[in-house]
Amino acid sequence: MDHDKFSLCERIIGEINQVIQKDRDLLSFELIPVETNQNNKSPVLHVDHNLGLESWCIKYIYEYAHKEVLKYKSNIFHSKQYWDVKEFIKYLNTAVLINPDVGTYWNLRRWLVEKNQLNQTREFNFSALVLSKKPKSSEAFSYRRWLYLFQISISGSESIDWSIELGLCEECADKNISNYHAWSHRQWVLERATDLLKFEMYKTEKFIRKHVHDYSCYHHRQIVLQNLYYLNYYEVEESNFKEITDLLNVLMKKNVTSQDELISILLPNIKKVDMVDAKLKSFLYCINFAASDIKFTEELNYMYGKSLAFESHRRAMLKFIIETIRLANSTNTITTDCWQPSSKIIKKEYTTNQFLEAIKNLEATRGKQHQRWCKIFLGFNFET
Repeated sequence: MDHDKFSLCERIIGEINQVIQKDRDLLSFELIPVETNQNNKSPVLHVDHNLGLESWCIKYIYEYAHKEVLKYKSNIFHSKQYWDVKEFIKYLNTAVLINPDVGTYWNLRRWLVEKNQLNQTREFNFSALVLSKKPKSSEAFSYRRWLYLFQISISGSESIDWSIELGLCEECADKNISNYHAWSHRQWVLERATDLLKFEMYKTEKFIRKHVHDYSCYHHRQIVLQNLYYLNYYEVEESNFKEITDLLNVLMKKNVTSQDELISILLPNIKKVDMVDAKLKSFLYCINFAASDIKFTEELNYMYGKSLAFESHRRAMLKFIIETIRLANSTNTITTDCWQPSSKIIKKEYTTNQFLEAIKNLEATRGKQHQRWCKIFLGFNFET
């Protein structure tokens, strides 16, 4: 590289690093499409906690930063020569911002954190800055998980505000539809903050109404509902279970008004006196939410027309209701404190359960393709 390009790259990388070091409240990083250097101005823009970089210089500074990072890496791990940590971080910051998909960069940052050369809090801010530009960066999400685990190993998890991480996941999912990495990271967070699960059903409904065809959120909602049932969650003020009652009344042409009558139809094989109260309430609460989602998909279908996302979510909620009822009727799930995994369910006809028979009769009217799905995943035999 000639002297002019060397000087140019050093100046631009220095300006980028200066902004990162001084502004600890940076919100976003963006590449600004500019073909050539205009009026010999700096391509680095810093406005209201937002960092921008004109695209004409990307090729030059990334190539330069990448070579410098590899040179430092070689000096540190092989030659054991003296190295300037601030200079190394300067080049590493620029390389990661431009191309966050290189795992080597993030591994070097992990090593620097372990050596106490990078501040953990500032690393959370920096990785969030990277995600503002590339919300689907699997490496950035993986790095954040590593940071949390590193922090927990040192000081425990009591000081972690997991709701902030959920907010970041939602921002990334909002910027880029079908963001598998953001939703997977969100599920990882919820595994460690189960107390936040109860808010997810309301948050995801709000997200779905904004992104009606993004199936990633529907799938996340299904996982949350399964986890709520596994944790025996229910809301104390929920007592009428209107949605599942309405579905039952429509399918069976009944006029069920009491909870006891609802239970006797859904769980005909179990005496109420034998049921664990918390498990029964969670059972009713979760299948009521699933019935509400079936109604929700019908509403979306009416407003936006047919969509594979709506139909797939309806099927998932239908499967949840049927498997939950079968599991409760065929095992001791409701009557003891132990948990029986759904994989133990044997798919068979429950002719004694009038509600499942009514669901089967309804699904038989939805066409041959849907009947095949019901036969495979629900075990319905429409030939009988």
